[in-house]
Amino acid sequence: MEISSLFKAFLALAGVTGAAGGGVLLHKVINKDTISKHIDPKNLLTSAQQDKWTHRLGLLNKAEDTDLSKDLLSTKKSKTTLTIDDLKSWCASNLESEFLGTEDKKFKNIKLYCGLNMGDKIQGTKVASTTGGDNASLKTNFGKLKNKTSSELVSQLFSIKDTDNASDPWKGSTSLRDWCLSAFDMPFESGLTYDNAKDYCVITA
Repeated sequence: MEISSLFKAFLALAGVTGAAGGGVLLHKVINKDTISKHIDPKNLLTSAQQDKWTHRLGLLNKAEDTDLSKDLLSTKKSKTTLTIDDLKSWCASNLESEFLGTEDKKFKNIKLYCGLNMGDKIQGTKVASTTGGDNASLKTNFGKLKNKTSSELVSQLFSIKDTDNASDPWKGSTSLRDWCLSAFDMPFESGLTYDNAKDYCVITA
């Protein structure tokens, strides 16, 4: 709604409730705290990034119902086959929803399904599901964890750093690979998770 329309609505309201009450409502509408105000536009997917939208759609199709906001779950269940355009439309219409906090399901859903993830931001040849535990670079990366402190690694990596990795089935390397794959699909934000993924999940720079 344009500002001029807002003032018309305000004037109509003021005639019923008084200028003071209408003024409070007008202030709230103009200064609405929306989800879009809490996400850097550079971290949102563009319409042209079809491969990334396809990946997000795959994540959505595999998501647990309990992890989805009511309207996204409704959108997901409204069709036998959800399309990229359906997801794009949901993202566009919900970015201006009211921001209810970082733990709000809708906010989390928008970051995950409408934005860039950790993997998108990491350069080089990244660990893949087909990367074997015997991969030399992966084993080297796992070895780098050995002398790191708890302040230098996310808890999941710190918990696996002493895993035996001397021979097949390379439990240490495969544990690192599995962590990397899950980290790649996390919504992007700077911090220890991103730093760890960048340092230990690239096998060819």
